[in-house]
Amino acid sequence: MTAAVLITNSSDDLLIVRPANDDAPWQLPGGIVEQHESPLDAARREAREELGLDLDIQVHDLFAVEWLQATRPDRRDRFAFLFAGPVLHPADTDRITLQRDEVNAWRWATRAEAESMLHPAIAVRIVGPLQTPAHAVYRETRYEGTL
Repeated sequence: MTAAVLITNSSDDLLIVRPANDDAPWQLPGGIVEQHESPLDAARREAREELGLDLDIQVHDLFAVEWLQATRPDRRDRFAFLFAGPVLHPADTDRITLQRDEVNAWRWATRAEAESMLHPAIAVRIVGPLQTPAHAVYRETRYEGTL
């Protein structure tokens, strides 16, 4: 399982992070859900580890859940949880402290910029209003004929 968080500013720009591996595309703050950890706790932990921010993400902030079919026989199917995070103000962004072994940069991106900079599988999860989803979205990603 993975968990990520959508963080915006007052202009509805999206906070994205650049992984420490410069070859990787920009991502949303988040990562792997550890053993005995809930997806919600993982989203909070990843934001704290990657950005140095303690975000008040709650259960009702669930934005989307996606089941992803394994792409190779030696892989397992997985779930990706996406939570709607807070609107950050300039004072909040002044407190961002990157964990350099995980991410080496962050920036604000418009929705169009984010769609072109994020991995396509992540970009398709970002639909509808970013802060107050009326309901969570469930998606399935299948890779027919790959196993």
